[in-house]
Amino acid sequence: MLQRVISLCLATAVASVLVVQGTGWAQTVRALPDCQGKLQVRPSSIVFACGDGGVYASGVSWSKWGTLSATATATMHANDCEPNCAAGHFHTYAAIIVVSGTQRCSNVTAYRQIAYVPRSQGYPTARTKLDWMQLRC
Repeated sequence: MLQRVISLCLATAVASVLVVQGTGWAQTVRALPDCQGKLQVRPSSIVFACGDGGVYASGVSWSKWGTLSATATATMHANDCEPNCAAGHFHTYAAIIVVSGTQRCSNVTAYRQIAYVPRSQGYPTARTKLDWMQLRC
């Protein structure tokens, strides 16, 4: 199942690149908005749970950047929120991160959405196995 989800995410990213390339679009995507909308270039860490920092990635290593989709490997850190988020414990696991889509942020082309997929066991059962979010400038 995990391989199927990863394959679907990557196939969607590749398909969007092919569709846009066929239209002659050649804009380089240069940035990734963080939780406050500040633009980052090839960030080495990413916060997914902007409200409390309960899910974040560290050691982000980009294998692709600047096209309509970008991929990276990372170590995810997720709070299990057991018995509650304040008293919860963080768990770590390997993941793949995919960013895609575009938007204009202060005259810079930036990615519009981000997703992560676990590559190993260890993610808290309270968290989904695939998570994505829209990025805002």
